[in-house]
Amino acid sequence: MWNDDYFEFLVKCVWKIDRPVKILDYGCGYGFLAQMLIPLISKGSSYKGIDISEELINDARERFKNTKDIVSFEVADLNDYIPTADYDIAICQSLLRHLSTPEVIIEKMIASVKPGGLVICIEPSRRLENAGLYIDSELFNPFEKDDFLKERWQSELEAGGRDFQIGMKIPVYMEKIGLKNIGVRLNDYIDYVCQEDEKRRFIKDYGTDSKYVKADSMLAARCHVISYGTKS
Repeated sequence: MWNDDYFEFLVKCVWKIDRPVKILDYGCGYGFLAQMLIPLISKGSSYKGIDISEELINDARERFKNTKDIVSFEVADLNDYIPTADYDIAICQSLLRHLSTPEVIIEKMIASVKPGGLVICIEPSRRLENAGLYIDSELFNPFEKDDFLKERWQSELEAGGRDFQIGMKIPVYMEKIGLKNIGVRLNDYIDYVCQEDEKRRFIKDYGTDSKYVKADSMLAARCHVISYGTKS
């Protein structure tokens, strides 16, 4: 879901993490962002991840057992988590899309960082993702799923489930809450699927209409939106 060079560009040129920092990762899972961040940040930095899943946290601790001096993990329900302004950066990835009140967690992220600290939210916009889909087949119609997706997304949102447009909403939430210097980026990663083994893997992971299974190629954009702002 990331091109390594683009993630490095974000760290060094967009977020400008050029000194030792303390990072708090909300909804860290098994520590994916730690794997991406640790090789790129300055010596003397530290990372802490929190997640409600004890299984994922145990997995993360095993993965990072040789870096306990700079990487730590905690099992915690974010709804009950009480933040303290001890960190330079609060970050999350694919977390807010699952929450009915994402603003509450963004506020906790803000409360976790020192004045001038950075709040980074990496979330998808499925509307953009769907617009980037192309399947090499005479049967392909780029508009065929619009009504279905609209109905599905709206019903999930109304039921308090996932918000498929959360990526595009986060900058507005940030501004309303009071963050400054808000920026937005699009992840440049694209899944290009052409070989049979790749096609089978993609269909297994993401699914597709059965009529396209024999299509010669598929192109699917993974349009994650990266929003960030600073605490004044």
